[in-house]
Amino acid sequence: MRRNNLFSFVAGLSIVATRTVLGAPTSDQLVLDSKTPRPLVIWHGLGDTALSEGISSFIENIKTVHPGIFVHSVQIPQGGSLDDERRAGFWGNAEDQGWAGCEQIENIPELQGGFDAMGFSQGGLFLRFYAQYCNNPPIKNLITFGTPHFGISALIPCPTPPTLTCLLAARAARSGIYTSYAQSHIVQAAYFRDTERLDEFYAVNTFVRDLNGEKGLGGDSNDKSQSHTQTISLDTFDDDDNEAILRVREEVRRRREDKKGRNGSGQGVGGLQNFVAVMFDSDRTVSPAQSSQFSTYSPLNKSEIIPMQDQPMYRQDWIGLRALDEKGGLVLEHCPGEHMDLGGAGGCGDRIVKDWVGWPG
Repeated sequence: MRRNNLFSFVAGLSIVATRTVLGAPTSDQLVLDSKTPRPLVIWHGLGDTALSEGISSFIENIKTVHPGIFVHSVQIPQGGSLDDERRAGFWGNAEDQGWAGCEQIENIPELQGGFDAMGFSQGGLFLRFYAQYCNNPPIKNLITFGTPHFGISALIPCPTPPTLTCLLAARAARSGIYTSYAQSHIVQAAYFRDTERLDEFYAVNTFVRDLNGEKGLGGDSNDKSQSHTQTISLDTFDDDDNEAILRVREEVRRRREDKKGRNGSGQGVGGLQNFVAVMFDSDRTVSPAQSSQFSTYSPLNKSEIIPMQDQPMYRQDWIGLRALDEKGGLVLEHCPGEHMDLGGAGGCGDRIVKDWVGWPG
């Protein structure tokens, strides 16, 4: 997210907060104000950190608008340095980061009754990962801004000036995006879905492919019906017991596959009350921009966009998206600017936060 855009959004929230405090409350407002707002979880975007200056200001202003709200910003790796966090946005195993986020959220007492979640760009994929594979405690309203839900067909550009971490990750990705190394070590590779190379994507990708229920298209939809419930810790073994450690890692892998199920989508998005997917109409960062609302390029022509409603994933309801839509829980919103341009005071970001965050818990 661009820092200036985030600060302009924060400034808008401050104005909303002032109006809320100074304006004469109606009887309805008094009823709502007597209840505790539902907690909020934030997952930042690529190149940002959990408590960067912009994210911290955003959180403080949300707390001003909704007094008493609890906000948690996901930090990967938890307890890591700022450099560790920024690097993790580019380098790492996306699925491992998703599971780490699950564990982090599940261990926060304030979230046990359920919470709303807001993902910025890449962070929205990780929050959907949580909703589909973990979701205990449950997400109520999931809001994603510019999130490439149906993947990207071009790498997200490095910032200006570019960081060394971004340049190295981009170079490694270009050398072989569908190699096992790239898929397990470069986060963007985990949601790189080139419509001209779908056979390769289906064969090796396990992150965004499985999130969208496309696992069977890769030829590895094994029926894993056995349940694994026994807790196993690597701490049980000595460092030199390599065989035992490998067995534990394989067991962990099998448990995760059990949670994914046959088509890879886990429990899908059916547990959400509302899913608000926001697209930036002038987005030149996510390719295509319409991926933020589950649309993608045609495999035959990259000048043609296949809308969500025409995707087999939607028509056959592989992840519960169609069912959520039919009951009125899928909201496709638009912001007029570029990627993560939330519009400042009174802009679309301001409006979406007022509409979907801070509902009574």
